[in-house]
Amino acid sequence: MYRASSVYDTLTAESEFATAARQLRVLDPDFTLENWKRDVVEHTLPDIMKLFLEGRITELRPWLGEAVYNRLAAEVRARKKEGVRMDTNVLAIMNAEILACEVDGSSVNVERGADPIILLHFMVQQIHCVRKKVDSSDEKQHGGDEKEEGDDGSSSGSSKTYMEEELGEVVEGSEDDIRANSYVIAFQREYDEEKMELNWKIVDFRFNGAIAYL
Repeated sequence: MYRASSVYDTLTAESEFATAARQLRVLDPDFTLENWKRDVVEHTLPDIMKLFLEGRITELRPWLGEAVYNRLAAEVRARKKEGVRMDTNVLAIMNAEILACEVDGSSVNVERGADPIILLHFMVQQIHCVRKKVDSSDEKQHGGDEKEEGDDGSSSGSSKTYMEEELGEVVEGSEDDIRANSYVIAFQREYDEEKMELNWKIVDFRFNGAIAYL
């Protein structure tokens, strides 16, 4: 029974991939899932992750469906309110895999469009280092104060390092805490009638856990 079920699941998945690809080729005859994945990994994801980590949500908005934009914008606002910032370096994007091509969007709770939804899983090698932002008002208040510097370049009367004074104190992780973060993104294509072009939108964006990168 287990083997029969596995065969059925495999055939169903293959048929869903084939059906989705066939639908996407109606308006784009040259479309293939493999070429699409390569383009997303090499060009789209680096820009998306950079904008997200830097909190540049307005620039990211053209890529996002309304529900995803609202959720990510809330996360960015929460970060700003807490006065923290994440390390924005994306060291590598790896292990990308298309999990599913859904014609009916059964596992993604989004408003349905005409085209299938492609679920893409990928790993991002990142530095897990969260810093408390330097308060500009404090900088201005102490900006005119003269400080004696020690032989190591540190200021007397301050226990903070140069990096902490310039970038902010580390409140979570560290500069050498490298992790492989897992993400799942759901893409859906739409046709822009005004510009007469096909565009891909992110209709779901989820952090899926992390592991230490050794």
